[in-house]
Amino acid sequence: MVVGIVNTLALILFTCALCWRLDQIRRRGGGLQPLAMTISIAALTLAFVVSGEGVAAAIDSHSFTGATRVLFYGLLAVGVAALIVVFFFNSTATGRARRAGVEALPLIVALIGLQVTMLLTPVDLRTQQVSEWTVRNVGFALFFLIASGYLAYGFTECVRSIRKFLTMAEGYLRTSLTVLSAGLALLAIGALVQIAFVLGSMIGAFRAPALLGASTVLSIAGVVFFLVGISYPMAHSRWHSMRLRRRYRRADHELFPLWSLVTEAVPEVVLPRGSRPSATVRLHRRVVETRDALTQLSPYLPDRFDDADSAQRAEMLRAAARRYSDEGQVSGTVREILPDEGRGLEGDVAPLIRVSRQLVRAR
Repeated sequence: MVVGIVNTLALILFTCALCWRLDQIRRRGGGLQPLAMTISIAALTLAFVVSGEGVAAAIDSHSFTGATRVLFYGLLAVGVAALIVVFFFNSTATGRARRAGVEALPLIVALIGLQVTMLLTPVDLRTQQVSEWTVRNVGFALFFLIASGYLAYGFTECVRSIRKFLTMAEGYLRTSLTVLSAGLALLAIGALVQIAFVLGSMIGAFRAPALLGASTVLSIAGVVFFLVGISYPMAHSRWHSMRLRRRYRRADHELFPLWSLVTEAVPEVVLPRGSRPSATVRLHRRVVETRDALTQLSPYLPDRFDDADSAQRAEMLRAAARRYSDEGQVSGTVREILPDEGRGLEGDVAPLIRVSRQLVRAR
């Protein structure tokens, strides 16, 4: 029951993560690292898809008994190999590409080993669960030794690389990598515990059924931590963009009185309206139009405008807008009005909003 719930949640989260990764590549382009991350998420997503009961039965019926198990662990191996490339600590694309080539060899060996050992396993055992009795078959035991051995190797390599990244990471990225590293470490330990169980039961050295339960618990905990770690940047990015849009919508609403005043006086500064713009584009457009209009109105503003407070500036702008509407554009030196107070759109709009608020209060 618990495993089924975790697998379902994993499938949902991996599917969301895959869609997010594809969107990121569409927006920003790709390189080896983004491509490897996308391959990893895609492989892990497909692994959980093929583990479904209906899908597994269909695959086995159209190929051979045990094909689903080979495909499941093969996809996990591909996903882990791609993760090794993602987290490989190297600042150059050449070094990362070289590591990808190196990782291809153990991956191919593992995939061939999974296929061969499954074919060596009796048909009636191929779909059975790991137990003290099933692992006494050499083919069955070797299959899980290869699968668990490669996963333990891959997870360990990822943890080693992430520890190097943690020395430089800050903020939400450090949190994400810490949780992700913990999840991968638990998965590696779970795989090693399963190896110990399989070896001990296969050669009859000891009986420790508790190891199998411990491996399952460690794997479930590792999957949960891994999912949280890999989803955290996506959730953080989504939350940050939502907060940013909310701030921009509020700023756009507060800027409207000033924008309305100056664009009614100087309507030619209003840009053509296209399709429904985003909150960022709409605010940026209003700032550009407002500043353009303020430049046109600047000859009507006295020199003391720059030293006046926001309330006085609002009254001066109201008077300048009336004069511009009555008299039209006059020859004179134009100057920058209400200069920005910092970098970015929010620094640009801040002084405009203060005057806009005074226009509302003075009504």
